[in-house]
Amino acid sequence: MQRATSAFLITSSRISPVRQLGSTLRTALSTPASQSPFALRATNGSSTKTMAMALTATCQFRGYASKKDAKKGGKGAKGGKKGSNSDEDDDDSGSRKGKSSGSSAGADMSFDPVELENKMGQCLERLKKDFMTMRAGTANPAILDPVRVKVDNKIVPLRDLAQISIKDAKTLMVNVSDVELIVTVEKAIREAGLNLNPIADNKAVRVPVPKPTKEFRETLTKQASASTEKAKTIIRKLRQDGMKELKKDLKAGMSEDENFTLEKKAQTLHDKYIKDSEDALKAKTKEIMAN
Repeated sequence: MQRATSAFLITSSRISPVRQLGSTLRTALSTPASQSPFALRATNGSSTKTMAMALTATCQFRGYASKKDAKKGGKGAKGGKKGSNSDEDDDDSGSRKGKSSGSSAGADMSFDPVELENKMGQCLERLKKDFMTMRAGTANPAILDPVRVKVDNKIVPLRDLAQISIKDAKTLMVNVSDVELIVTVEKAIREAGLNLNPIADNKAVRVPVPKPTKEFRETLTKQASASTEKAKTIIRKLRQDGMKELKKDLKAGMSEDENFTLEKKAQTLHDKYIKDSEDALKAKTKEIMAN
C-alpha cells in the first residue's frame, strides 16, 4: 500500500490541482484492481504490486486526459473568445452600418424639386410683369410702373402716390392723393422716357396712350426679346444649381435611382419654363405688332 501511494504521488506530480489528486487517489483506492482497465498483474501475483501498477496507469491516463482536455479547453476558450470578439465585431459592425445607413437616410438633402419649380415660376411671372409695362397701343396701368416721382428729396414710385385707372381703351387716369403734387407727377411721367404726353386735369392727370409707330413697335419687340433671354438665362442657371445639389446628395447617400429621377424632374421643369417664356414672348410680340 505504501509503495502504491508513493508511485501515485510521483506520477501525479504531472497533475497540477492538489484536490484533483486526492479525488483521483480515493477513486483509485476504492476501485478493485481487477476492474481497472490498466491493471497489469505482476508475474508473482502480488496484489499490492498490481494495485500500484493500476494506480500508476490510472493516474497517468487521467493526467494525460486532464492536460489534453485543458489544452482543448484552452483552444476552445480561445476560439470562444475569438468567436465572442467576432460576434461583438459583427454587432459593432452592424451597429455602425445601421448608424451610417440611418444618418444617410435621415440626412437633409440639398435638392428640393418644389423649391426649384417655385423659383422658375417666379422668374416667369417677373417676365410677364415686364411685358405688361411695355405699351402696345392700349391703355394699361402697368405702363406707368417705371415712373418715379421726386418728393421731398426722395424718389418714390408713382403707384405709392396715386391711383391709376383706365378711362378708356386709349386713356389712363392718374388720381393723385396730394393735389400739390399734380404738376410734379405730370412732369415725372413726361420725362420717364415712355413717349407719353400727360395732361393735368383738375385733381388728376390724364395720360393718352398714342398708337405706337413702326419704329417704336420694333423697339418694344427687341425689349421683350431681351427680357425673355434674361429670364431663360436665370432658368438655366437654376437647373445647373439643381444638378450640382443632386451630385452632392448622391455623395451624401441618395440612391442612384432617386438621383436619376430627380435629374429628369429638374430637366423637365427647365424645359417647361423655357417653353413658357418663349410662348409669352410670342404672345407679346403679336400684341405689339397688332396695335
